[in-house]
Amino acid sequence: MLLEISKNTRIAVLLSPLVIILIGFVTATIFSRFINEWAWIPLALVYWTSLALCIAFFKGNKRVKDWLKKSKPSKLSISLALIFGLFPMSILIMNVHLLDSPLIIVLWVAFALINPWFEELYWRGLLLDAAIEWFPKWISVGYSTLFFMLSHPLMWGVFSIANSHYHVFINLLLLGIVWSVIYFKTRSLRWAIFSHFLVNIGIMTVPVFLNIYVPPM
Repeated sequence: MLLEISKNTRIAVLLSPLVIILIGFVTATIFSRFINEWAWIPLALVYWTSLALCIAFFKGNKRVKDWLKKSKPSKLSISLALIFGLFPMSILIMNVHLLDSPLIIVLWVAFALINPWFEELYWRGLLLDAAIEWFPKWISVGYSTLFFMLSHPLMWGVFSIANSHYHVFINLLLLGIVWSVIYFKTRSLRWAIFSHFLVNIGIMTVPVFLNIYVPPM
């Protein structure tokens, strides 16, 4: 189903990453002055709220369940989802000893379960659908992936050492492209969300936010 929205609404959607990233940066900067790395919690809440509001106000004729409908069969997409989702598990296996706090474990799993829904519905759902009506696929994917990639160092990187490293740009570039391809091939966000969940588990998101785990630079 095409995203049927007015020209002005489409422009608003295409410009919304700038606003979301700016709000996230300001939130991270302010809260990190008072609670240091724990600023990830208010940032996550503000970020998810911003994404949810964009989806709610700009989705036009689309319903959330349209993005989450049953996937079209695609062995390539399933393979990509699993390969890229499971690849970061080596990080978890080698650093599982750092998960020595029940609170950190609960927050890490909760973030991994919640975050993919908001991010995929926005970055690969709303934004990609809005761009594809005006631009070729490769430009649309590049546009969505560029801002998805920049959002991490500009928001989470304010307090997280790992999120400001150049490795993040490479990894997010690949993931943004792969998850976009999966969406196009399956006409659904289900496998992209599942792959995103695996990545969030594997890269130990919350320990990374708290600088408990800092990858070798």
